[in-house]
Amino acid sequence: MNLLEERIASRRVSYDTNETILSSAIRQRQWTNVVARIRQSPAEVSTWVYKSAEKSADDDDGCIWNVLPIHQACERNPPLEVVQLLIEIFPEGVRQFSKGGQLPLHCACQWAASPSVIAQLLMAYPDSLSGRDQLRKWRPIDYVNDNPIYEHCDKKKKELILGLLKREKEFWANATWTDVFEILSEEVQLKETEVSEKIMARTASKTLKDDNGEGWLEAGLSIIVIGASGDLAKKKTYPSLLSLYVEKFLPKEMIIYGFARSKMTDEGLREQLRPFLLKGSKVSPQDIDDFLSHCFYQSSKSYDDLDAFRDMVKKIEQYEEQGGGLQKVDYNRLFYFAIPPNVFVAAGIAVKKTAMATRGWSRVIVEKPFGRDLQTYEELSAVLSANFREDQLYRIDHYLGKEMTQNLLVLRFSNIWFEQLWNRREINCVFFTFKEPIGTEGRGGYFDQFGIIRDVIQNHLLQVFSLVAMEAPVKCTGSEAGQMIRDAKVQVLHATTPITVDNVVLGQYEGYTEDPTILNKESNTATYATVCLFVHTPRWAGVPFILKAGKALDERKAEIRIQFKDAPGSSFLFEGACPRNELVIRIQPNEAIYMKTNLKTPGFTTTPVQSEIEVNYDTRFFNSSTERDVNPDAYTRLILDVLRGNQGPFVRDDELKRSWEIFTPVLQKIESENIKPFIYKRGSRGPKESDEFIKIKTNFQRNEAYADSYRNAFSHL
Repeated sequence: MNLLEERIASRRVSYDTNETILSSAIRQRQWTNVVARIRQSPAEVSTWVYKSAEKSADDDDGCIWNVLPIHQACERNPPLEVVQLLIEIFPEGVRQFSKGGQLPLHCACQWAASPSVIAQLLMAYPDSLSGRDQLRKWRPIDYVNDNPIYEHCDKKKKELILGLLKREKEFWANATWTDVFEILSEEVQLKETEVSEKIMARTASKTLKDDNGEGWLEAGLSIIVIGASGDLAKKKTYPSLLSLYVEKFLPKEMIIYGFARSKMTDEGLREQLRPFLLKGSKVSPQDIDDFLSHCFYQSSKSYDDLDAFRDMVKKIEQYEEQGGGLQKVDYNRLFYFAIPPNVFVAAGIAVKKTAMATRGWSRVIVEKPFGRDLQTYEELSAVLSANFREDQLYRIDHYLGKEMTQNLLVLRFSNIWFEQLWNRREINCVFFTFKEPIGTEGRGGYFDQFGIIRDVIQNHLLQVFSLVAMEAPVKCTGSEAGQMIRDAKVQVLHATTPITVDNVVLGQYEGYTEDPTILNKESNTATYATVCLFVHTPRWAGVPFILKAGKALDERKAEIRIQFKDAPGSSFLFEGACPRNELVIRIQPNEAIYMKTNLKTPGFTTTPVQSEIEVNYDTRFFNSSTERDVNPDAYTRLILDVLRGNQGPFVRDDELKRSWEIFTPVLQKIESENIKPFIYKRGSRGPKESDEFIKIKTNFQRNEAYADSYRNAFSHL
């Protein structure tokens, strides 16, 4: 092993467990932080970062994926100043092949780095001009020809890059920047010089410490709400952004652009939003006015109207230049797709072609539904994945942002007694319930295309199920916890068998098809469903998991209910059956956790009676003066997680694919065989067939006496 190899081998860190600060800053395109960190800790420039320490069959060094910071940077359209510093600190880096078999020049050409960056790499290592990557044997010029990425670039840029790559190696061996500037246009020179000056001004006295999760607050932020005139944007997206603004979780240099097909002005959008921001809000009118002053609007002919996108981006860039000045080199962009799923693809392609950030990260929030079966999901995923990396996509399910859902990891893994109880030896069955008293109420036309399984069970309830049933992740907090949590969720989904028709009960409330928006008056779409799942792991083998959801029922409720087995010997000891213990986690309304526990009946008897050990969040943690601080809306919570780069509460592509693999077979069978749902009355608990099904599948024991006493005791809630 030579000196260079020894140096490289001694500087390896795991991307999954100990990513360097420099690597993290590069990954997020925080270029001012990158320059500051290079100066503060130059050793990290020659530190290899790898994704996993697992040894694979063709690995000699135990690394599956392995890059230097210069490889990372060249994949992210870096400023020239960054590349020059990386080369200055570690000149050997330009000669190193990544684990993927690429030189930094290959990376730069593949991902359309600036002509100046490519020129710098060629001057630093002229032999890379003819260097072939180790996998496909491609030269740098091969990465430019027929590369679809260049279709989204200015044609002049591609011509300039090809011109650089067609020069002889001898030219680059003796080239100076004067020679390069004769090739590059004046416009390119000025842009590179301006960016470098901004970086130097920003980092002159700056040092970068360990990221506290809020480093993005120092950058500028442009938020683009696509579908800004729709109900979701007005009722959820903008009010959540207002909450973040008031709590100072948005940067000072911030702009929000609404994009939709409705014809209106900036002021027209503000007037549309104002009543939704005022409704039930504790925010002062002055704060609302201040927030709205950051909101603007761009109308379009369609969601793939490239001219409209370019017009909006031009105005955003003007703001980024004028608003940030020399103090905001980094400008991140957050795209919120508050649009129907049938236009996800068109909007996604348009964003990729016209609007991605060039001086910071780009992140995209996508709302459910993510397809209606495995095939449609894979078609949607293929287009989104072709345009965005997985670390840029945030598939939002608002149930993962609810207080009690986010509490599950802490509840399970920070309390010693839960691990002893959380298994098939102690648990009889587990219920996940979603009930609402309203029907489709004018949304029937939309709902009839999906039904209750697609609308609630396959996403909301399955997400909660995976958090309850999964094994402990390697980490629950920290920079890599998001991936580790999602790894654990995917594992339990793969241990869950696809649903069969005999494990489903369907219902439809009386009068469902009277909704005027439902065109098919013979519709068999289910408004109620009970589904039984089984997880084939040593922890859960044989335990039935019941997911049930319905509309037009007797109450509004979402909860997790875990019923334990009979206490051993209790029926003999107390000369009769004792009620089973239950752990109930009430997600909504009035968040609470309670354990149904047997106590002695007060008075002159020793008969066990059931009561509860309970924590009510509204009385224990929330009150009128603090609720906005400690119990934010689920959307507010999740948007902040996006800004922080925390992907743990969002659905990953392989997780979503597996969820559709579980549900698609039974959905196809229901539709192909036209299976009719059982009819139930509005305001009831659902079809009686569901209760019979649950009794057979779970041997669940309902304590009617306790249920009546609990309702009476807490009827005021």
